[in-house]
Order: sequence, then C-alpha cells, then structure tokens
Amino acid sequence: MNQSNSAISVASTPQSTPRSLWDDEPETSKPKAELPPLTQQAVRPLKQRELYPNSMPTDVHQWLELNKPHSFRELMDLRKTLYSRKCNFGKYHVTKRGHTSRGEEKFVLTGPVSAILILSNRCRHYLLRTLNRLRRAEGWPPIAYQ
Repeated sequence: MNQSNSAISVASTPQSTPRSLWDDEPETSKPKAELPPLTQQAVRPLKQRELYPNSMPTDVHQWLELNKPHSFRELMDLRKTLYSRKCNFGKYHVTKRGHTSRGEEKFVLTGPVSAILILSNRCRHYLLRTLNRLRRAEGWPPIAYQ
C-alpha cells in the first residue's frame, strides 16, 4: 500500500522538462585550449605577390599602363609575342620560367619599360582580351592575319 501511494504521488506531480544531456556537463579539470582567431591572410589562399613579395609583378593592368603599345604595329608585335611564347617581336620578348605546380607554362614578358610574370594561360588570354579592348578604344583597324 505504501508503494502505490508513492506511485500516485509521483504521477500527480507536474512533469518537468527533461534535462539536456549536453548543456549541463560537469567542468573537466583540464582547461580547454582556445585556438587563436584566424587572420584574414589565413582565411584565403595567398596570391603570388603575397607569397613572394620580392618577385616579379603579376598585375596586368599596372604593366599595361607602363608598356602600352603606342601604334597598331606595336600592338601586333605584342600579340604575336603572347601567342608564340617563344619569339621576340619588336620591343617585347619572352623568357620562359618553367612550369607552375599545376603544370601550366609560366614566362616573363618584357616590354620597353618593365616586365611581368605570366603564370597561366588564363592570365595570357586576359592580357590578349585587354589588348583587343585597347585596339577598339584607340580606333585601330580590326586584326586580319595574312
């Protein structure tokens, strides 16, 4: 009889919400080692210029401002140099620098004022597209190969 009374008294008490298993964990004696916050540099991969600060520049726009072709003939020399990647035409010449870690050919393009390190075909094509925009802006004739 005593057992049934205790069962009734337990059933008549209001139900409390179940205790979470993870919220009230006991503190361990070992303090947790907190990791330092990641810097902006650690969050994103480093660019070529940041990895090697004393290396050759890779900024296409900056190089083009200094080494801009002044005539249609110079533009064609620069385009031929970029397409061949072997020969020197006019004021522009190429020096091969091996391959990148992805296996793409890298080379140095030297103009009348400065040089630029071309690290990929995407960079080379971007420079060619930029030269085409320059051709249109200058009003030079369309490029026709014979």
